[in-house]
Amino acid sequence: MPWLLLGFGALAALGTRVFGISLSGRIQPRTPIFDWFACVGQALVGGLMIRVVFFPTTALSGIPIIDRAVALICAFIVFFLSGHTLFLGAISGVAMLLLMSWVQISLLQFNPLAPRATRTYLNTKFR
Repeated sequence: MPWLLLGFGALAALGTRVFGISLSGRIQPRTPIFDWFACVGQALVGGLMIRVVFFPTTALSGIPIIDRAVALICAFIVFFLSGHTLFLGAISGVAMLLLMSWVQISLLQFNPLAPRATRTYLNTKFR
């Protein structure tokens, strides 16, 4: 029985690929429907990015929202100034987030007004 299910899954996956390959030579890519698909795809990526930044469910939720927003703005600025280079925008956003986290940790370590438990934890964890 598992082999039958595996066979149906492989047939479905490979069948759609063969169908797509057979049609690919007859499709004109510069049509309004493909422009619409490109717009929908970009909107989905943008929506997911905003969701991850402003409503995170992972370790990113431990970082203050202002830090995440500043890193996002920095990434956008570098992206547009670098001639729409996605790699430079992404790297600059991550670097800004790391820099802000490092500065906050450094300030907490040497802040005499910070709770003693926080200073002790930071001194043992990050030295």
